[in-house]
Formats: sequence, structure tokens, C-alpha cells
Amino acid sequence: MTLEEIIVDAKKGKRNAQNLLIELLWQQVYNYVNFKIRNEEEAEDITIETFTKVLSKLKLYNEDFDFKTWVISIAHNTMLDHIRKSQKLNISIDDGLNFLLINDSEKSPEDYLILQQDNDKVMKAIDLLPAKFKRIIELRFFEDKTYKEIAYELSLSLPNVKVRVLRARQLLAEVLEKEA
Repeated sequence: MTLEEIIVDAKKGKRNAQNLLIELLWQQVYNYVNFKIRNEEEAEDITIETFTKVLSKLKLYNEDFDFKTWVISIAHNTMLDHIRKSQKLNISIDDGLNFLLINDSEKSPEDYLILQQDNDKVMKAIDLLPAKFKRIIELRFFEDKTYKEIAYELSLSLPNVKVRVLRARQLLAEVLEKEA
């Protein structure tokens, strides 16, 4: 199966083709991001976020352009967004529920109330996820486990863990969007 055929199937929403795209390009995207930021954990998170965007925008891909270049440009922009956000954040984006926190000196009592409401929405949305995705989110974002640790704990391959984290984030975003 050629890359073009895989892309066509992935655009149709075929999970196997989407997984194959991730497997084919994961290492290139990860290496690119890690070379730029020199932080393995952050590079993994940015790579996951990149593939979340790639899959959500796949129907917008123009076949006149090289697919790998398109994916790397999404990775580059995702990395820049991540760096910009990290400068504003007081904590890691993987720091459990506090991923919405801004610098403490800038928060008013109203900000704390909004933050708590947002955290409550996220927790309720996580509870609505299928068990295997809920567990992946708990391990990755609340217990701060690495992808390798999750793979070991759940007896999964590393690529499978990466795909599940990606799917869990997509499902969580969908649930939050419906709840909004």
C-alpha cells in the first residue's frame, strides 16, 4: 500500500490507515521536535498533539504538496505554540488538572472560580470516556507516567500507547465540545 493510498483511507476515517500514518511518520516528527527543543517528554507530547492536528485536518491536505512536509510544518507550528504557552504557564502542561493555570500573580478570585469550573468540566468529561481511554489519561496526565511506563503497566506496545493517548485526547475534546 502506498502512502497516497494510506492517506486516502485515513481521510475516510479508517482507523487502521490513521494508525499506519502515525507509525510511518512518528519517528520523523518526534526526532524533528526533539532536535529543536531537546526535551524527550515535551517532544512526545508535542508529537502526540501534532498527530491529533494532522488527523483532524487531514481532509484539508492538498495532494499537490508533499505529505511529510505538510506534517512537519504542523509539528513545527505545534511546537511553537507549545513553547509560547509554556512561557505563560507556571507549570508543565502535563501537570494533572492544573494544565489551565496561569501565573499565580495574575489570578483574581474570579479566575480561581473559573479554573475550578473548568477542572470540574474536564473531570466529568473524563468520566464519560471508555475505560481504556480514561485509564490512559489517568496514567499520563494525573500520575505523570512516561509512555514507556504506561506501555509496561498496561502490557501494550509503545506505538499502541501513543495511539491510545492520541485517541483519548481526541475523545476528550469531543466530549468537552458536546458539553459546552
